[in-house]
Amino acid sequence: MAALNQLREDRARKVTEYKALIESANYTKEVEAKADDVLKEIELIDGQIIRIQNLTRLTADEVTEFNARAAANENGKSVDENSHLVKQARAAFVKALARGVGALNPEEAALVSAADPRNLHRIMNVAEGSSATGGVLVPTLVMPTVLEFLKAYGGMRLVAWILATAGGQPFTWGTIDDTTAEGEMVAEGVTASDDDLAFDSVSIGAYKFSSKTIPVSMEILQDAAVDVESIVLRALATRIARGQNRKFTTGTGMGQPQGVITAASIGYTAPAGNTTSLSYDFFQELYHSVDPAYRASASCAWMMNDKTWKVIKKLKDANNRPLFLPSLESAFSGGNATGYMIEGKPIVINQHMADLAANSKSVAFGDFSKYMIRDVMDVLILRFTDSAYAKKAQVGFLAWARADGRMIDAKNATTSAWESIRVLQQSAT
Repeated sequence: MAALNQLREDRARKVTEYKALIESANYTKEVEAKADDVLKEIELIDGQIIRIQNLTRLTADEVTEFNARAAANENGKSVDENSHLVKQARAAFVKALARGVGALNPEEAALVSAADPRNLHRIMNVAEGSSATGGVLVPTLVMPTVLEFLKAYGGMRLVAWILATAGGQPFTWGTIDDTTAEGEMVAEGVTASDDDLAFDSVSIGAYKFSSKTIPVSMEILQDAAVDVESIVLRALATRIARGQNRKFTTGTGMGQPQGVITAASIGYTAPAGNTTSLSYDFFQELYHSVDPAYRASASCAWMMNDKTWKVIKKLKDANNRPLFLPSLESAFSGGNATGYMIEGKPIVINQHMADLAANSKSVAFGDFSKYMIRDVMDVLILRFTDSAYAKKAQVGFLAWARADGRMIDAKNATTSAWESIRVLQQSAT
């Protein structure tokens, strides 16, 4: 953590130096070249910060406390009580990963074994139509760690509203849009007008995602000094997070999650001649296409892929000064953040956003808390030791997880698309 704090301090100093150069009254070619060099240093620091934030592993005690505090918020027990339960669950889980469910005693099996009768109700939520033989259930008390891993590797999870549920049954979520309604002045003796709220609802399900099988060497699993839990969970969660993020971004909503880009309305279409180019005015148009009520949200952000962000960073004014400068705050809370802001709103990198191309929806802006990601807390991990892996001294792991993603604000009365998040569409020609 000390190294991370030092990087943040170094970054703040470099950003101050960079802004002083850009705002210099005598902005010569030499000053511009020096500013470019400082910007490269800032970008290197940002890369280090993001890598540390994504890869930092908590100690065993920190993981236990993290999960215990999360459980305490749910079950009402004290952190100390939950710490004891978390330690038991983690010990059984690690044992099952390293040695298989056959090595578990009845008490341990009750915590994690998919074959244990007491866990069959959980299996039905995860492995419908799939064999659960040899399966390991991630204990509910360990799930907060998995959800953190998912967040670190999914752009949508940085800003969307995450709802974790114990089961996978579909449910209906009520929505409302009251951004244009207002009161009225009423004369004495006159009846007040009616103005019903725009209620709607969306159905939220739970689609099954696979990590694909990941081989892990037996040496790693048998090494007592290795954090098996973290290695296996991180590897599985990374793959699932990327697969889910694609659907949360561009999913059709039919038999799969509804992608935010699929659901969002077009806030601005670039004029002809801008199939692969951007302008400062485009961002102003997109920004003001979103109602101020949504722009005021703490979850309001810009979203684009890294190629698009690179183009934006190169935009300059008539005096060849960059239009967008890094903020003093370093990249926030891990994941794909940039450390820059436009109109005071952070920029989130989502690699499943479209590249700049004819008619592509390249940039999204709005209140991403109006997009809900629903996670089912039951995650099943299958362990394979057949000959295909045994010949290579490996064990295969395959995870099944269920999730859905939907826009949850009511549709605006004048359009068929949602208004809380809007997109910039490139020109056709």
